[in-house]
Amino acid sequence: MAGGQYTYDSSGQSYFFLLTILLIVLVPLTITTIRGSKQDRLDKVKYPCQGWNVKVDSVKKTAKGKFGARQILLATLWCVFAVVLQRASVQESQGLLYDPYKILGISTGASEKEIKRHYKKAAVKFHPDKIKLADNQTKEEADNHFTELTKAYKSLTDADIRKNFELFGHPDGKQEFQQGIALPSWIVEGRNVGWVMGAYALVLGVMLPYFVGKWWYGTRRLTKDGILTTTATHFFRSLEEHTTFEELLDIISGADDFKIPNAKGGGDAEVERLRKELGLKEGTGRVRVLVGAYLERKEVKDRKVLVEQHSHITLLPTLLSSLLSISLSHNWLSTTILLLHTSQFVQQALSPTSSPLLQLPHIDSAMVEEAAKVKVRTVEEFGRLEVGDVEKVMKGRREWEKREAWGVAKVWPVVDVEEAKFRVVGESHITPSSIVSLSLSIRLSPPGQHRVPVVRAGIRDAGIVMGEGEEDFVSPKEGEEGKEEGADEEEEDKGEREMSVGHAPFFPGNRKPTYSIFIGDHKLNRVFVAPLKITDLDVTGKVARKVRMTFPAPPGPGLYTFQLYVMSDAIVGGDYQRDMRMKVDPPSTSSPHPSDDEDDISEPDEDTIAGQMALMKGQPVRRARDDDESGTDESGTEESESDSDSDDSSDDD
Repeated sequence: MAGGQYTYDSSGQSYFFLLTILLIVLVPLTITTIRGSKQDRLDKVKYPCQGWNVKVDSVKKTAKGKFGARQILLATLWCVFAVVLQRASVQESQGLLYDPYKILGISTGASEKEIKRHYKKAAVKFHPDKIKLADNQTKEEADNHFTELTKAYKSLTDADIRKNFELFGHPDGKQEFQQGIALPSWIVEGRNVGWVMGAYALVLGVMLPYFVGKWWYGTRRLTKDGILTTTATHFFRSLEEHTTFEELLDIISGADDFKIPNAKGGGDAEVERLRKELGLKEGTGRVRVLVGAYLERKEVKDRKVLVEQHSHITLLPTLLSSLLSISLSHNWLSTTILLLHTSQFVQQALSPTSSPLLQLPHIDSAMVEEAAKVKVRTVEEFGRLEVGDVEKVMKGRREWEKREAWGVAKVWPVVDVEEAKFRVVGESHITPSSIVSLSLSIRLSPPGQHRVPVVRAGIRDAGIVMGEGEEDFVSPKEGEEGKEEGADEEEEDKGEREMSVGHAPFFPGNRKPTYSIFIGDHKLNRVFVAPLKITDLDVTGKVARKVRMTFPAPPGPGLYTFQLYVMSDAIVGGDYQRDMRMKVDPPSTSSPHPSDDEDDISEPDEDTIAGQMALMKGQPVRRARDDDESGTDESGTEESESDSDSDDSSDDD
């Protein structure tokens, strides 16, 4: 641009550009930090009773503090923002319009006499030779201020200067048009060129390619389940249909996702001690030893080893989920059940031989033996005990410990399936390969609560034929209908449910329990219907969960027996299993005397071209009406008689 000048900022306006950049980063970062992670939100969930999910001391030792690297970064950025804001607030604004009235401090409509009188007073007051400098004022600033006063006075009184002001808006005449960038001028200073170019090279040539490459290769290294592809390959080759629990632990311990630190000294000695206590053979992998020690609840005395152990344990749910996907791809029933049981053991830090009662707080092996004397082997049975029996089982414990253990048992989530039916939409019976709908009514029935009338919440399923005596499912709120989530399940108003995190005092972290609903055939060891997972069962047991699963019926008629499974990934001994029979009737055959309406649709007329072609192919056709048939018969008779006469004539000839 002719007459233009392109300059960098030298008056501090670049601070406003920096403030904008900081706000773009700080606002979303602050919101997400205040909102917290999924784990932070789970920590705020209300527990159903005192003693629920109280972490043991070993977990508390390795728990991360609330003020981590993210919070430190956020606090630092806000401090930088405050400093930049303070610097920007003291910068003198660069006005686009020159205003001599404002400089002199007089009103716009002042007369020339008033302007002169005011200038004389200001000249005496701010003359460089007479002014007394303030503490934070320099001689140069005082001279510049006096120059501005004189220039403003002349622009209003001197004819030539006033003409420049009126024509160009400035007493010095036409000003150069300037374009600037809100970056400090030191960027282009010669002595800083090396630093600036180095910073550009670092950001554009090193950091940007590094982070993009790390993201790209990171996504390629992970599967959709969030594990390394090498680990997924190892799982796929190692998992078998009849894998045992010990073999499963060996498979999991071989995952590449575990980052094993080079522990020295006390760490190796501690791991070796744990290996001997577990009775594992020499040379057993470090991860296998730490996982086994966790499931057996062995005390880890070295804090570094304890932190390492908990880091491995937090990876197990993800690895088990990937193994479950592999098992379901083969439809292995026993392996699927084993993986779900292993997930329960991981949450509760129990082995397959441990008693389910050890899930309760303040219960040890001696108390398990005392409970067996009163025929109590499950948490549900413990929750139904009388006070005297609890005193007998937990003899020697303090009163508050007894209350906590009994209180947790009384609100223990026990799955209850109140209704389970096979049916086909719009049909009264099931035929081969038809789409079958399994409707379930599931709720949790805590042992310590009296059975209450179930409020079945859900939606009215249009098109489904209700069986005899079967009731519709309506919302708990009168006149309110739920919303449909999809073809496989129905969901009611979540506001009516109370949910909580799972009781897992030994697991480092909080998780909501997930319930897997699936159908299998234990005779064939096959999963017939893949699991449907739900997490929103009401812990109070007042609201039932309506679930619908659809799948194809068996290809042939007969009476089939399946097993319905409802399994939690966090509760040991709380599985639900039920045999269900499905009668598949043979497909209905066509009636020997179809109605005329059906014939009109399915069969062509006999006297049409289509009908004649159908007769040639041996296919059924619609015959003519009675009157048409009589006419046809007469015509046929006449033709026959004519043919006979013709034949007779031929014979006579």
